[in-house]
Amino acid sequence: MKRFVLFLILAVFGVFVYFAALRSVIIWPLVFPLFILVAIFYVISSVVTKKMIEKTRKDDFFFIRASMITKDGNELIGGALAVTQNEVIFYSRLSAKGGVKIVWSCFTQAIEGYTMKKVDDFHRGVSLSVSGENSEVRFTSRCIAKEEKAFRKALGWPEE
Repeated sequence: MKRFVLFLILAVFGVFVYFAALRSVIIWPLVFPLFILVAIFYVISSVVTKKMIEKTRKDDFFFIRASMITKDGNELIGGALAVTQNEVIFYSRLSAKGGVKIVWSCFTQAIEGYTMKKVDDFHRGVSLSVSGENSEVRFTSRCIAKEEKAFRKALGWPEE
């Protein structure tokens, strides 16, 4: 499915460029299908919903959409952060049909602390300090700061 959508994006873009060379044809109506195809590609490649995670987990968990910043800081992996009673897990999308896979996980007892801050040049989020790792694990999320009380509660920490 992803390859088909990518092929359609390339085809519509090619038609757009071809008609742009003629100059007498109105090409702006081709921009809207291109934007729609890009949005569809984003959804089927990186959006993880709570229902997708509920299919793999039967227990209760805290859920927030987030992206994980790789250790080298060059890539964002789209997905969702789930905090259960014992674990903190980052899920990413496995397939266009709605499967998820675990990219990173640790026990909640291994988390020494966290900070809500700007985690890279452009994104705000949360940076977790994990015992046994020499660097912080960073996640970008627009709404993690609003959900900080629920996040602390999910970690089993007292409110400040």
